[in-house]
Amino acid sequence: MMRHPFVLAALGLGALFLALHLGGGRQSVGVLSGTVVGGPGSMGFGVLYALAWFGAVLAAPVLLLAGLADVLLGRVRRARR
Repeated sequence: MMRHPFVLAALGLGALFLALHLGGGRQSVGVLSGTVVGGPGSMGFGVLYALAWFGAVLAAPVLLLAGLADVLLGRVRRARR
């Protein structure tokens, strides 16, 4: 069974966010409020964590729904043949 690319992308976004969260990225997000604690490296890590959070919260559910809709529509099309 082939995995759907939308579902794989959503899982990849979730896995990236989880890895950054476990790596301590949440503490580096202070850069968004102007309080840089760890220097330029921490600033980049905080921005990357924030982008991964937005991807996991905003893009991943949309990708999962798109993958589900595509799979269901594919089954409907095959059933009509």
